Amino acid sequence: MPLNVLEVTIFAMVLAGGNEPLVCTRQQGTEEMVLCSNKQVVTLDGDRITFKDGTSVVKFPDGTLAFSNGIRSHWGSAGWVQFSNRVAVRRNPDNSFKTSTGLICRGLSEDKANCQKA
Repeated sequence: MPLNVLEVTIFAMVLAGGNEPLVCTRQQGTEEMVLCSNKQVVTLDGDRITFKDGTSVVKFPDGTLAFSNGIRSHWGSAGWVQFSNRVAVRRNPDNSFKTSTGLICRGLSEDKANCQKA
């Protein structure tokens, strides 16, 4: 299964602390590598999403996430996913994602997504 570029973009934003806009693009000719404007390179290793710095993300059946650097997620109030680094994300009706840090993340195509200031 190919990497979901919007999902990867949100994970890259969370890893970076949630304050800086970024764009992530699937590398031409591969479904398994995404390059982000914050210099993150993301690959799919089995069921793990792995970042260039070695951080990996595991999705659990209940929808929670665990980053190998210690960041965890849980469902917060009003549909927000709260990360342990104080970034929170929720889905908007238009399928974009709002962050607690003032960014809106959206898929631009199957191969490109961004998180920009609202």
